Amino acid sequence: FFVCKFYPSMNHILITTALQAEAEPIVKQYQLEKKHLSENLFYFQRGDITCLTTGVGEKNVRKRLSTFLHEMDCKNTILFNIGIAGGRKNVTEIGKMYLVNKIVSEKNGNIFLPENWIKTGIPVLPLTTVSKGVTDGGKQYEGLVDMEAAVIHETATKFIPAKHLYFLKIVSDYMEQVLDSPEQVLPLITNNLSEIIRFIDQIRKN
Repeated sequence: FFVCKFYPSMNHILITTALQAEAEPIVKQYQLEKKHLSENLFYFQRGDITCLTTGVGEKNVRKRLSTFLHEMDCKNTILFNIGIAGGRKNVTEIGKMYLVNKIVSEKNGNIFLPENWIKTGIPVLPLTTVSKGVTDGGKQYEGLVDMEAAVIHETATKFIPAKHLYFLKIVSDYMEQVLDSPEQVLPLITNNLSEIIRFIDQIRKN
């Protein structure tokens, strides 16, 4: 049974990633310790910061994230979804991080608009959540594509206010291939880690 420890006047930070390689630099930065909610569901935590790897795609996210949130006190939780995404060529830059200002579910057409905005200096772009990797160039998509954000929003808002959800995506490719090996993913996260930490700190203080 997972008990989230809260501290006076401090927010609990929950960072979700799809891939373990996306989580590793964050776990190392915050010196998080591996813990188990169950035999098959683990997370990393130290103090008021928790990191959960959801796995890729709708089925994994719904199962792992909903199970996890159901067992924790979400009273003061702020959720950050951090990971790689495909980017529209001529609109995005590989290796650059974007703050998502609109999420569209390709599956059901649902649209989510993040509610809480402060000036961060991070460029903003819309994102479409797809059910399978895009490798045809993705000219039909407006900005970014991933396979989790819409499902994370749908699942998390049953427990956490929408204004406490933030989505940071780092462009890994121009929707011409599927990148998922640690060797491909780790440098993308690591190179943006200082900006990720700065963003989280900025949100915590507001």
